[in-house]
Amino acid sequence: MTVTDRLDGFGPLAGVTIVELCEWVAAPAAARILAEMGAEVIKVEPPHGDAQRTQGPGFGIDRTATEDPTLDLNNTNKNWVALNLKRPEGMTVMKQLLARADVFMTSLRSQALERLGLDQEALAKEFPRLIWAQNRGYGEWGPNRDAPGFDAVAWAARGGVAASFPEAGREPAIPPQAFGDYNHAVVMAAGILAALFNRTRTGKGEKVVGNLYHTALWGGSIGILATQSGATYPKSRTQVPNPFNNTYQTADGKWLLLCQPQYDKYFGAMMRILGLDEYAGDESVNSLPALKASGKAPHVIGLLEGAFRTRPMEEWTTLLTEQDVPHQALFHYEDVIVDEEAHANDALRTVEYQAYGPRSIATSPIRFGSYGDPPLLLSKPTGYHTVDYLEKLGYTTEQIADLEASGAVLVWHGEAVPDTLFRSRRQVVPDAPPKRIPHRT
Repeated sequence: MTVTDRLDGFGPLAGVTIVELCEWVAAPAAARILAEMGAEVIKVEPPHGDAQRTQGPGFGIDRTATEDPTLDLNNTNKNWVALNLKRPEGMTVMKQLLARADVFMTSLRSQALERLGLDQEALAKEFPRLIWAQNRGYGEWGPNRDAPGFDAVAWAARGGVAASFPEAGREPAIPPQAFGDYNHAVVMAAGILAALFNRTRTGKGEKVVGNLYHTALWGGSIGILATQSGATYPKSRTQVPNPFNNTYQTADGKWLLLCQPQYDKYFGAMMRILGLDEYAGDESVNSLPALKASGKAPHVIGLLEGAFRTRPMEEWTTLLTEQDVPHQALFHYEDVIVDEEAHANDALRTVEYQAYGPRSIATSPIRFGSYGDPPLLLSKPTGYHTVDYLEKLGYTTEQIADLEASGAVLVWHGEAVPDTLFRSRRQVVPDAPPKRIPHRT
């Protein structure tokens, strides 16, 4: 039984088929988003598997032959087929899968796709209704168009993220691995959804392309524009133009982020809340134009630093919440893991591993009122569903054995992996309304 059979028609994309030829994170994560919307995602791996299967230990995460938490982050709700596309028989199976597909999603570079005959021009002639989607590190036309593009280089380094985030004068930041990949995955998923909708009007396929570098620049829009006005990055928190958009340390050594972008409007109120009433009427600092003209932003920041050091975090959180001031204690991931806000809204879902016990993993961030939270099924070993899909394509047992013997396909012969449906907390607690996975109509 395939994963799609287990999902039994869940989601607004039920009935949409995506053939994924992707490795690593960004593109597989985009396909994961669509899988959690109900699409049938057939992940085609080479016989040696997705390179992401090797990465867990580098992040401090273990894996077994049948359980790989790192792989699950990008690959829930998928079906696993292993083909050797360098062999004609393997490519024949690939084309048979594409003939039934709505979307071909790939992260291979253009030269490799052309060698395989899987480039957009070739597939558009053969399958004119197919959505062809390619995830790239850089764009299609610049000097880096053929360069490999991991998020660390294309997004964090070249996109300005690593150099812009730290305190001015400090070493470059190292964002968490794949931080840009997961943000970019939403962009790719959105492009594919738009192409699918447009096909309902035109009846024609489409080419969808996105790249990590562009997504980094989109995310850095304000910084890029501000730099052209002389407000360069990285910044020092002692020199920010708006002291109400800054971080401050409380009496117990914790850090709080204050976000009150309307400085002029709330200056007087903020001074009173912080016990700095004598400055409420100071015309040299009570508006952003005045603050820029007087050059007193560091002075106001110093006043706020002194005020915030007079109380512990808990007291500031209570006071600022009562006054409806946007703020937040700076969380580490240890705080996020136990955050009720994350679990109550199914941003984090608890799954169970036989080898490792319960783990919380992030879910895709879009919900539909008619379907509720998507059920999650974890990833499978390489080639786990190869036989299922070959049988769907009409291959006999003998033909499948011949394909395997020739090296054109890889079939999983290990132990069966449980198809456990992991549901959200509100779907399993006793007082939650029942959530049934709808059947196709």
